Amino acid sequence: MSKINSEVVKDFFANGGKALLNLAAERYGQHIDEITEQAFAEAIETGIENTVATLYEASVDDDDIISLLNKHWGIGRDEAISRLLFEKNKAPVRELRTYLELQGLSSEDIRRFMMSNKVSRKIKESAELRELRRNPAKLYKAVKEVE
Repeated sequence: MSKINSEVVKDFFANGGKALLNLAAERYGQHIDEITEQAFAEAIETGIENTVATLYEASVDDDDIISLLNKHWGIGRDEAISRLLFEKNKAPVRELRTYLELQGLSSEDIRRFMMSNKVSRKIKESAELRELRRNPAKLYKAVKEVE
């Protein structure tokens, strides 16, 4: 049986410390990898959203947008269609929100208007309202009139 002395204790802590340090480095490295992967995925998602919004805003034909999403982002047709439809509903809401901000409404007033007039639902259900995205003053009036 070996005698426990200060050298044995120092060795134990030195080796245990290295093992603990290696374990921490491995775990920390995995955590960094996860954060990096998540940041990369979020950047890709932002890129796709910006691509769809830009092409839609530039009045690129729907089939061309779908084709470009497939070609440059590797997105299948069904997902590309879904993303384009999402943007078609989001763009008029965004334009209306900007219009109301420029009219001097507060964020809270805009939120109340959007909620009380069920703007998102009405736009989603009405192609006519979606087409008014380039004329937010008319969109504002039309949203108030639609039940």
